[in-house]
Formats: sequence, C-alpha cells, structure tokens
Amino acid sequence: MLHAGTHKTGTTAIQSFLANQREALAKEKVLYPTLDGDPLSHTSLQKHIGLACTGSTTAPCDATLAELQLQIADVQPSKVILSSEHFFAMPRDWIAPLLAAVRPLFSSVSVVIYLRSQRDLWVSLYNQRAKALKVLPSHRLWGSEDYLGPAIVENMFYADFLDAFADQLGRQHVTPRLYDIQTLPGGDVLPDFLTATGLETLVAPAAQATSRNPSLGWKGVALALALATRYQSLDSRQAVVGALRRAFRAAEQEGLSDWLGATPCYLTEDEQRAIRDTYTASNTRLADTYSLDFDAFLLETPRPCEHRRLHHIDPAELRQIHALIRDQLDAAGPASTS
Repeated sequence: MLHAGTHKTGTTAIQSFLANQREALAKEKVLYPTLDGDPLSHTSLQKHIGLACTGSTTAPCDATLAELQLQIADVQPSKVILSSEHFFAMPRDWIAPLLAAVRPLFSSVSVVIYLRSQRDLWVSLYNQRAKALKVLPSHRLWGSEDYLGPAIVENMFYADFLDAFADQLGRQHVTPRLYDIQTLPGGDVLPDFLTATGLETLVAPAAQATSRNPSLGWKGVALALALATRYQSLDSRQAVVGALRRAFRAAEQEGLSDWLGATPCYLTEDEQRAIRDTYTASNTRLADTYSLDFDAFLLETPRPCEHRRLHHIDPAELRQIHALIRDQLDAAGPASTS
C-alpha cells in the first residue's frame, strides 16, 4: 500500500499513528518500515528515485530498497505500507520508475491518496509555506510556483496525476479518498485511512494519540509574511521559523488568540470561482472515473475572505509577540540570533 498524501490531508497524523503502532502492526504481519533512519515517513525513497531519474546516481535507491527487503524478510508481512506526501510532490515521470523499483518486492501494489478541493489546498499550502517564511507579500495567492514546487502545481490536476498510477497498476489499484473534515467522523482522517487500507480490525485509532501540525491563525500568517521579507533567504531563517512556532504556542498558552488556529483564506469570491473553473474539467473526470464523491469539488461555495492584516494587530500585542520570539531565539543560543 503506497500512501501518497496529499499535503495537508492529515498525513502527519497517519504517519505518527503507524510509527507508534509499528510493533503491534508487525505482530499482525503488517510492516511499516523504517527507511534511512526516518521513523516517521518514507520521503527518502521519493528523493532517491529522483536522484535515479535525474541521472545522478542509483546507489541510494538501491540501498534503500535493500534495506526494505531485509525488513520484509524479517517480518514476513502480508502487507507493507509506504507513506509520504512527497510522492504527490514528485514529477509525474518519476511515478513509473518508482513503481518499477518497488514492484519486484511485492505480489501487488496499490495506492491510497487523499484529495481535498484545490481551493482549500491552495489556501492551506499558502499558509503552511508562510509558517516556513517562504511566502512573500508580493507572491500570488494561487496558481503560481512562487512558493510551491512545480510538480505540486502540476499535480493539482488530480485526474491526470491518478492516471499516471492507474496506467501502471490498473484503475482497481488506485483508491482516491475525499478529504473533507466536515464529512469525516470527528474531523479525523485516521479511521477512514484504517478502513481504506484494511487495518481497522488490527489497530484501533484510540490506541494512540495522533499528531497534528497547528495551523497559523490570521495574526500568525500576517507576521510571518512580514518576517519573510527579511529572513526568507538568510541562513538564520530556520532558527527564526522555530522561534516563531514556539512563540505562537506560548502566546496561545498566555491567552492571545488568532496566532494559531483557523487557516485564513485571503482569496476573494471571484478568485475562488476562478480556481473552481480552472480545475472543473479535471474534477469532472475525477468524479466520473474515480469516485462520485469528488462532485463536491464542483459544487463548493465560496469561503469568507479574510481582510485583516498586520496593521490590524494591536501594537502592544505585537510587541509582546516580538518579546516571545526574542526569548525563544535567546534560549536557542548565540548561533540562532546571529
């Protein structure tokens, strides 16, 4: 089972659960392998396939596959799960080499992937990349490669992306699932994933708390956009990003609202309709070919547009946040504040 993401569809929660249940799963003859020292996901496999596809070297991929084969021999599983949202982020012409690399190890290969509306994915990725200080105020909100890799932008035409897997594996081995927290029980993707992969009778979702990445609220995004202008290309960016996240969590504990929370949507109604129109042909084919569930993408109504920006934040509160960020930088040591 190849769990191919996508981004912002609860992949961290799923991976954390599988990693924490690794031993229990192995007893049930389900292998969630550890590859290249990464206990959480299998992103390294995607990276190594990329190296092989670009002609750099096949050695890392060969070593990773050998490592996987040893774990298969040890556990003797009936099912292996490989998970990384970065499988969605790779160019489509890497899909055939990826499948060619892993298929000799298995009797069959299937893909499960979660898809959310392109409008919501653009909004979520914009804010996620803002959290990493990768988005500048001058960047377009959607449709460009300003802050995203070109493969992600290309693969948002979901039907074409899924076809690249179906052409290799057969349509019956490609299972796209609708990611919509409004329709998922309790807003939790994990039970749905366990059902989709046939694991629901082996491990219970409540057996282990899941991990979630907190989103930035409108204040967090507004400040992150401003800080990106200064830190985006500097070596100190990672230290500032870490301090920013810790400061926002501290602010939440101190009762300051909207630094973490609901992801703001800066798209106007016209922009949201333009996104829907851009993907209508792909989404129609997605629904007709893969699942009628995806008719939901064609019927969605516009979300409210967030108009508040940095200048709407109370100056005293902004100074308090700056102090929290400075405290976090100081705590991290001199290297982070240089």
